[in-house]
Amino acid sequence: MYISGDPSQQQQDSGGTGFDETGGELEIYDLQLSHSELGPTLLGSVKTESRFASLAWTPGTAGGRYPLGLLAGGMENGKIHIWNPEAVMKGSESSSLIASFSQHASGPVKALQFNGLNDLQLATGGSDGKVVIFHLDQLPNGNPLVPCETKQQTAQVTAVAWNTQVAHIVASAAADGTVAVWDLKGRKIWCELRAETAGMAVADIAWNPTEGLHLLTASADDRNPIIKLWDLRSSTSMPLTSLKGHQQGLLSMAWCPHDDHLLLTYV
Repeated sequence: MYISGDPSQQQQDSGGTGFDETGGELEIYDLQLSHSELGPTLLGSVKTESRFASLAWTPGTAGGRYPLGLLAGGMENGKIHIWNPEAVMKGSESSSLIASFSQHASGPVKALQFNGLNDLQLATGGSDGKVVIFHLDQLPNGNPLVPCETKQQTAQVTAVAWNTQVAHIVASAAADGTVAVWDLKGRKIWCELRAETAGMAVADIAWNPTEGLHLLTASADDRNPIIKLWDLRSSTSMPLTSLKGHQQGLLSMAWCPHDDHLLLTYV
């Protein structure tokens, strides 16, 4: 199946293009991969009051409580919505939205990721520089947790990534070029990286799927679009190596969970 968070089309009137409709729409499709001649089939959809800035689906069944897992949407207005995709596909719009959080300021929530080792934990990052962890076994309130009360990143959070080996470690990247690695169990910051020069954003981050102390950072800088590999055992000030080849700043990347020699990037 495939999910899509599409902004609604702008309405037009006799006076030209208008902005009366500023919401979005969540859509779930069956891609019909075994019958490619049929094309994707829409299985269900719900409309939202705000456009989507990010979207995530649990890697499992959310602790066995939801057969198709849970969907999380980070919205442009700073809210986070949690849906039951099974209810969306049944057309039950009233029961499909099971929680809504407003822990971030009224800017876009561009960073969302479910914990691959505990899919009832959702990490979010907002335009306010805050990282907030939600425990979805305690819906509808989610028991929001700030990793460290005394320290936060000051720039917009651009990406979050759960460690692939240790369930209580999560990293966040920011628009000012910094990356923070948070220890949720100790409620403190474990280390910080200056991944880019001041003012240059880290577009994305990714943990090695088999080595918990290897972290990749991707640069959004068109003038120096590189990926850096950090070995946190040896240094938090100098990357182990850099990967070059792009002509534009990166937007996102994904490290193959089945083969750590493969990396997918997007510009």
